[in-house]
Amino acid sequence: MEPIFALDIGTRMVMGLVMTKNEDQGYEILASAQTEHRQRAMYDGQVHDVDEVARVVAKIKAQLEKKLDTPLKQVAVAAAGRALRTEVAVAEHKELLPVRWERENVLALEIEAVHQALRQLQASADDHLQSYHCVGYNTISSWNEGEEIANLIGQRGRVAKVSVIATFLPRTVVDGLVAVLGRVGLEMTSLTLEPIAAGQAAIPPNMRRLNLALVDIGAGTADIALTRSGSFFAYGMVPMAGDEVTEEICTHYLLDFKVGEKVKRELSKKQTISFTDFLGAKVAVDRLEVLEIIRPVVGKLAENISGEILRLNNGAPHAIILIGGGSLTPLLCELLAETMGIPRNRVGIQIRDRIGEIKGEKSLKGPETITPIGIGIAALQENGLQYYTVLVNGSPVSIFALQLATVAEALLAAGIQPRSFLGKPGAALTFEINNEMRVIKGTMGSPAQLLVNGKPSKLDQSLKAGDEISFIPGEAGQDAKACIKDVLSLPKSKWISWNGQRERFAPQVFMDNQSVTETDQILDGCKLAYLPNDNLENLLKQKKYDLTQKENVEIRVNGEFQTLKLDREVLVNGSRAEGDRILQDGDSLETRIIQLTIGDLQLKPEPMIFYVNGAEVDYPIQEILITSQGRSVSETEPLRDGMDLRVNGYRQMPILSDLLPYAKFPDEVRPGSSLTLKVNGQPAEFTTVLHPGDRLTANWN
Repeated sequence: MEPIFALDIGTRMVMGLVMTKNEDQGYEILASAQTEHRQRAMYDGQVHDVDEVARVVAKIKAQLEKKLDTPLKQVAVAAAGRALRTEVAVAEHKELLPVRWERENVLALEIEAVHQALRQLQASADDHLQSYHCVGYNTISSWNEGEEIANLIGQRGRVAKVSVIATFLPRTVVDGLVAVLGRVGLEMTSLTLEPIAAGQAAIPPNMRRLNLALVDIGAGTADIALTRSGSFFAYGMVPMAGDEVTEEICTHYLLDFKVGEKVKRELSKKQTISFTDFLGAKVAVDRLEVLEIIRPVVGKLAENISGEILRLNNGAPHAIILIGGGSLTPLLCELLAETMGIPRNRVGIQIRDRIGEIKGEKSLKGPETITPIGIGIAALQENGLQYYTVLVNGSPVSIFALQLATVAEALLAAGIQPRSFLGKPGAALTFEINNEMRVIKGTMGSPAQLLVNGKPSKLDQSLKAGDEISFIPGEAGQDAKACIKDVLSLPKSKWISWNGQRERFAPQVFMDNQSVTETDQILDGCKLAYLPNDNLENLLKQKKYDLTQKENVEIRVNGEFQTLKLDREVLVNGSRAEGDRILQDGDSLETRIIQLTIGDLQLKPEPMIFYVNGAEVDYPIQEILITSQGRSVSETEPLRDGMDLRVNGYRQMPILSDLLPYAKFPDEVRPGSSLTLKVNGQPAEFTTVLHPGDRLTANWN
């Protein structure tokens, strides 16, 4: 197996190793080099000064090339573990009508879900301006028409949906590393995460069954990884490490940072420590004095680490393993055990001698060597993220492949929007004709044109390093358009006669209640009303003439008003017609009211009532007499609006002798008796004219 150049770019120290894997499954360090940054160019594991970090990396590279007498072109590195982010997201695509989901459609939908995951991540991030690099994704679930399905490809439906889990690293972290390596002529071939790399070297697989906490303490941060049941299950970070201890020494004794770092390192070697402060004074202090000065800040570091472990682990682990240069900080192991509440012998510093078969470079023994060795092991075991470069429309794009990368992933990494992979169909035109829904489809979009190394390709084609992709976005389809004559076949006009007037009977079309012509464009979502010129019913609709509407006629009968409702009718060519009557060119139509006659009223006069000797008498009606404005009318005469009718049953008023037959007299009348007649108590004669209601008395005296 080819040797691996493993590079650990820390906040304070940069270490490089060239490693290989032996046939006995052990590892050998062929060469190593390490140096410190001249100034603070790294903060919390992220590159802040590219040129300064590149200078240190170039120095490491040159030393290793000199030792090995061979050029180094490729390198494996690690990113800060706290930077890794994952998101689960869903994307959905809808069509107006059912379509068959092809592989290109499904892949574009998956990439859209990755974009949604990226949007979710950016929305939830503390820094909303932070940009992230997708390093891989997997599809969790797929749905067709709301039903979960194993594979969408080949299915038919209107609504497709996928759920993916996507993994991201901040672009600033990745781009910073790539920029540094590019300055010194190195190509990144593998990227792992610092806590994963450190865990692979520091904790053997058979020990990961235990609940252990691995703490990689550097200069700026303390990265935490937890094991249980055979694997790492949680990662965390404390933004505090060895630099805080150094700064406490510098503040107390007024020292330059480098001098303070030297004092901190000598605490474990000398009883009396000598140094020169920033003002030039020479100082010698006892080791115990310095320990008391740093005890509060070391205690705070121990509290922060313990708190993060307890949060992630929901309790104290079986043991805590420290690695990294900051793990050598005096008092840290004691205070960490005390804060965590576990025995002192359960907190220890891991060194190279206890991590398995690692041969070569015996001088590398300290805990700061664990992470670079882990980076080398991860690369040799191909556990890191494979990294290579392709060209998209002439621009280099960095690709991480958690799985074999495809053209679609390269386009995504290049910032090309998924919606341009496949030209979307043109919008459909939807409208109603007489309450019936109609749909006219837009044209289908054209797919993107893809070439890989000059040959036609597809979105799911796998890539290899150096491939050149030419991408021309797909074009959207044309939106559906139509005018009235495209959806309606309008007949010719007819000429008719309407109540004596010659008129043109033409078909009518209304769009949202506005009259339109056959050349007008149909608007999306509109409602069309079409009235053809075929039958009587549609003619009456055009003229808004309602046969069910009644005509009111008002008359008076004996002084009382009455309102009559008269029906309408239409005559076609002189004959009464119904609504379904087909009209022909030249037809004559006449509207009229169906008339009533006086006889239809069935008028009857009221009888006259008289009182004869106290008994009520209904004087019989002689005949029915009807007059209007003093004119006698017959029952066959039509009724007209405003008629004033009088109904009478008598041609003349009766006289007293006409009522005598209704009077009751004694059976026998004495001779010499005389008949006395009165009307309303007044003497009357046989010829006295009577009026309704009169009271008549007739007695023999």
